[in-house]
Amino acid sequence: MNCGGFSFSYSMCYRILVNSYIIHTNIKAFSSVTRQPYENVEMYRCVNDITLKQNYVKVLRSDCFIFAMMKRNTILKILLGIVALLLFIKFLMTVFVDPHVRKKIETTLNEKNSDYLVTIDKVHILMLSSGIKLSRIKIQPKKDFSGILDLYGEIASVKLAGIKFAKAIFKKDINIRKITISESLFMGKISFPREAVTPIVLPKNIRIGIVLFDKINLSVENTANAESYSFKDCVLKLYEVQVEKQDTLSSNIIKQFDFKGKELFSVSSDSMYLYKASDIIYYAKSNTLAVTNFYIQPNYTDYDFASNHEFLTSRIEARFSDIYFYNFYVSDYFRFGSLRSSWMEIGKMDMNVFRDKRKQFRHGEKPAFLDMVYNYPGIIQIDSIGLIKGNVIYTEHAEKANEPGSISFNEISGKMYKITNDTIYKTENDSLRLRGNALLMGKGKMTILLKGRLFESQNTFSLNGTLSALEANELNPILEKNAFIYATSGKIDSMNFSFTANNAKATGKMTLLYHGLDIAVKNKHSDDTTAFRERFISLIVNRKVSDSNPIPNDDVREGIIDYERDPEKEFLDYCFMSILSGIKSSFLRNP
Repeated sequence: MNCGGFSFSYSMCYRILVNSYIIHTNIKAFSSVTRQPYENVEMYRCVNDITLKQNYVKVLRSDCFIFAMMKRNTILKILLGIVALLLFIKFLMTVFVDPHVRKKIETTLNEKNSDYLVTIDKVHILMLSSGIKLSRIKIQPKKDFSGILDLYGEIASVKLAGIKFAKAIFKKDINIRKITISESLFMGKISFPREAVTPIVLPKNIRIGIVLFDKINLSVENTANAESYSFKDCVLKLYEVQVEKQDTLSSNIIKQFDFKGKELFSVSSDSMYLYKASDIIYYAKSNTLAVTNFYIQPNYTDYDFASNHEFLTSRIEARFSDIYFYNFYVSDYFRFGSLRSSWMEIGKMDMNVFRDKRKQFRHGEKPAFLDMVYNYPGIIQIDSIGLIKGNVIYTEHAEKANEPGSISFNEISGKMYKITNDTIYKTENDSLRLRGNALLMGKGKMTILLKGRLFESQNTFSLNGTLSALEANELNPILEKNAFIYATSGKIDSMNFSFTANNAKATGKMTLLYHGLDIAVKNKHSDDTTAFRERFISLIVNRKVSDSNPIPNDDVREGIIDYERDPEKEFLDYCFMSILSGIKSSFLRNP
């Protein structure tokens, strides 16, 4: 209905007319009392029209308020109803459903596993996220446990979100958006080698978007030997975990992951070594692995270590700091054993090597040059490795010496290029290259350049090097204990060498310039250099060894590098003995 340009409902018009009648009656009564009737009709209509509009506004406001209140009350009632329903559902879930589900899960896990008892403190059904949360889970061996892995574990909570129940019910596939395992602690003992562990075959297809292990603490010991592993405060995030029906559960399912750990420990099976890494971070997006510190720590001192071995064995103690692996695919390492990286960097290295040559030598052929790389069971493809700064101390107790001798290489830096066993280089021409610098005994500057063609049939390589000014007596710590000679005076002005070697022999040349050299021979048993016998031998030696090169008014003598490879010795020993052959020929008057 339309009245005076305004739209009205019938109820509103009725109320306005009633109010207008009351006002009109009041006006007439007022006119009769004052005896001044309205004679001006237009004025009366105007007043009446204004009065009608005013009453319309009042009624409209009143209706809006009443409607708003009614609407608010309705919404409030609906909200209260929803809250009441949710509370009721929550009550039913907490009192009836959650305990039933918890019991059902416990029963299923314990019936299908004869070795372990699993207890769950609480279970919560997550309706909004279509999931379930299990709290305070304990895993412990049963009393009649007879399995291989004796495991005890505690997990603060396991949360499964985004479960696709339709697929689980109708297709028998497990499809979960995310699993979060929080604050887990596992301690176990394995009674057989890992190869003896029965593989787990999965009966269903499994798809999990993300598996997050938040704060893992793990400790596993091998009861068959001293081998053990330990992980402390680690976070592991797996992406797109997919396992097909009848597949075996293994590390091969790991394709992409992030990892962050405070400490990782490992003890070797013979208990000789402890390996430790700290502050490890790996990100799948950048494929970058960073390790703050890595330690190789023997569990025995030098001579105790040697006494625990029947044969001659090197004791290595080392610390590597600020280690980075770029474009390093860790998942490929776990799945295939592959080592791929565009650049590996070691910020600092400190290494101590000890050998007691009084121990029996184990006979057996050692790999030549790059054979260790070629024989690696997986793929190795490392573009380059760099060492920023390092120190190495080599200590050796000679067979008839009273004390060990040592030699040191300080402030080592270098880069190695093209470390690979990719068989494509059997047809493509490329070479491994090594450039390095160091201070011999912390004083004489050394440089080396090694180059060897990949997959060359005879493992041929070349080695060039230099040594700057060094006092001869700086070498006494190794000479007097291992060669039983002592440099009383003399200085090495410079040394340059170059040789080519293969699986059979090393040949090359050396130029060793020195002056003022005098050598004393030591007694192997008493370390005496002043006895008649030692003084006589020293005299003979000094007559055979020239005190300088060049001799005044003579040409520079050129040393000859000529050494046949001992297949039972390591590659470094092969290089050292080749260089030593050139040093000997440089010292002797008539080599």
